[in-house]
Amino acid sequence: MSATDKPTPATAAAERIRFGLRFKIIVGLTIFNILGTAIFAANHYLAEKQSIIAGVEQKLAAAARALPDMLPPGYFDRAVSSTAVSPEEYRKLVDQLSRYCSDIGLKYLYSYTYRDGVFFTTSSNATPEELKDNSYAAYWQEYIQPKLELAWNTQQPIYDEVNDEWGRVYSLFKPGITAKGTRYIVGADLAIDALIAKLDKSLRKSILIGFLSFFVVFLFSFYIGTKLSSKISLLADYTRELAATDFQPVEDLPLRRQIGAMPAQSRDEIAQLASSFISMESRLNTYLRELTETTATKERLHNELRIAGDIQLSMLPQGFKPRLHDDGRLGVDLSAAIKPTKEAGGDLYDYFYLDDDHLCFAIGDVSDKGMPAALFMTVVISVLRARSTAEHIGRPDEILRQTNELLIPQNAMCQFVTLFLGILNVRTGELVYSDGGHNHPFLRRAGGKPEMMAFDGGVALGIMSGASYPIYQTTLAAGDVLFLYTDGVTEAIAADQSFYTDERLERVLSAIDANERAMVWVETSMQSVFDFAEGHHQADDITVMALRILPGKT
Repeated sequence: MSATDKPTPATAAAERIRFGLRFKIIVGLTIFNILGTAIFAANHYLAEKQSIIAGVEQKLAAAARALPDMLPPGYFDRAVSSTAVSPEEYRKLVDQLSRYCSDIGLKYLYSYTYRDGVFFTTSSNATPEELKDNSYAAYWQEYIQPKLELAWNTQQPIYDEVNDEWGRVYSLFKPGITAKGTRYIVGADLAIDALIAKLDKSLRKSILIGFLSFFVVFLFSFYIGTKLSSKISLLADYTRELAATDFQPVEDLPLRRQIGAMPAQSRDEIAQLASSFISMESRLNTYLRELTETTATKERLHNELRIAGDIQLSMLPQGFKPRLHDDGRLGVDLSAAIKPTKEAGGDLYDYFYLDDDHLCFAIGDVSDKGMPAALFMTVVISVLRARSTAEHIGRPDEILRQTNELLIPQNAMCQFVTLFLGILNVRTGELVYSDGGHNHPFLRRAGGKPEMMAFDGGVALGIMSGASYPIYQTTLAAGDVLFLYTDGVTEAIAADQSFYTDERLERVLSAIDANERAMVWVETSMQSVFDFAEGHHQADDITVMALRILPGKT
C-alpha cells in the first residue's frame, strides 16, 4: 500500500468509531450516573438514618442510665410492693422526672418491677397534659408489653417502636439489678413523630443532593462523549490487544504503530497518554513479575511473624491449677490473658512458685509495639526468671533492681519496660511487692469494692542504671482478689475516640461476683474492653491477670 493510500481507511474508521463511542459514552455514563446517583442518595439517606437512630438510641441509653441516680437511694430495693411508696413521694418523683424529660426532649422515662408474671410501674414522668388531669401512670400500675418481657427474660436492652395507649414512641427497655440483687427495668421513650420528622428531612436532603449530582455528572458525561471519542476508542482497542498478548511488546502490531504515532500528531493529554502506553508495555510486564515476587515475600514474612508470635506466647505460662492445701495454708486461684495488637507484642505476664509457700507473679509492658517490643519482652522474661530465685524471697525490689541492671547493657534500642512484681506467702497471706512504673493494680477485699492500690512506684526498667525500687507489704485474706492489667486496657479507644479509663474498669470489676473464679474475672474484663473498643482498631497490647485467695482446708 502506498503512502497516499494510508490516511483514507484510517479516517473512515475514526469517523465510525467516534460516533459509536460518543453514543456509548453518553448512554453508558448516563445509566451509570442514574445508578450511581440512586445508590449515593440511598446510601446517604441510610447513613443519615443510621446516624439519627444511633443518636436517638444514645439519648435513650443516657436517660436510662441517669434514672437510677435521680431516684432516692435504695429506691428499687424498696419499691417492690404496692404500698412501699407513698402517693406524695411518687408525685415528687413524677414532677422531677417530668422536668428532666422536658429538658432533654424525651416523652417518657420510667421504671418497672416484675411480680407474679406482671410488670408494675415504680416510677414515671408525665406529659404536661397528664400532669393537668393526673392521667399519668400511677405507682404500681400494671403494664403489658411483649418487648418489655423479652428484655426482662434476656436481661438485654431492647430498642423498638411501640404503639400502645401511651402513644407511638421509639422505646428502650433496659434491665438492671441493684447491689442487693433486686431486678428492675428502666424504660425511655422518644415520640415517634420527632424521629419521623428528622428522617423526612434527611430524605429530602438526600434526594436534593442526588439530583444535583446527577445533573452535574450528566453534563460532564456529555462533554466526555463529545470530546474524547476517537482517540480513546483507539486506546481502548490497544489495551485489549495489549491484554491479549499478556503485556508482551509486539513491535509490528498495527494498533501499536497507530498509538506510537499519536505523540507526533498532537501534544495534548491523550497524546501523552499514548506515549505512556508504549512505555507501559515493558514496565507492566516487569511490575507483574516483581509483584508476584513481592507478594510471595510478604506472605512468607507474615507467616514468619505469626510463628514468631506463637513462639513468644508459648514462653508465657498457659494455665494455673488452683491450689488448696490441707495444712491450713491459703489456696490460690490465678488466671491471665494477653491480646497483642500485632502478630507479636510487648506485654508480658509470668507466675511461678519460688518454693512451696511463695508464689511469684509479674505483669509488664514494653515500650513500642510489634516485633521490636516482642524481642525485648523475651529478654525481660528470661532475665526476670533468672533473678527470681528462692534467695530473693521477700525481696521483689532486689529482683527488679538486678533485672534493671542486666537489661541496660542489652538495650541497644533504648527500650524500657514497666513492671509490677509481687511475692505472695500462701501460708500467711502476706504479699510483698515492688513496682517499676507500671499501672497500679486493683485490690478487692472480701465483701468490699475494688480499690486501686496506692503506692509510689519506681522508674521503668531499662532506663537508668543504679535505680532502686521501693518495697511494699500488705496481707491478703480468703476472698480477696488482686487484679493487674496493662495500659492497653484503660487506654483502649472506642469508635467515638473516648478512652476506657480506670473508672470504667473499676465499675466492671465491681459488677463481678466475688466468688467467681479468677478466669471469670479475666474473661469478663477482657470482653468489656473488646465490647467498648468495637469499631476501632486495637491501639495497644492488652493484658490482664487476676489472683484470687481461696480459703485453706482445715
